[in-house]
Amino acid sequence: MIDKKRTVSTRGAKKTREPKKPAQTLIPVQFVTQAQKAPKGEPRYRDPANPFNTWSGRGKRPDWLRAYLEQGAQLSDFEI
Repeated sequence: MIDKKRTVSTRGAKKTREPKKPAQTLIPVQFVTQAQKAPKGEPRYRDPANPFNTWSGRGKRPDWLRAYLEQGAQLSDFEI
């Protein structure tokens, strides 16, 4: 009878190499500045000097908005 628990030893066997895969061609990446990215979520506030600067009202206030608020502007001045 054959014992089902026994396995064949591969200790001395040579490993076969798989053929190398062809190198994948890389797609060039275009870098986009933060101001040109599409905002996540609907924007609620917009920079009057640069319309690409928007803020959804969630998370940390952007630097451009903080600069306006420090100069005395109100948050409601930037609502869309």
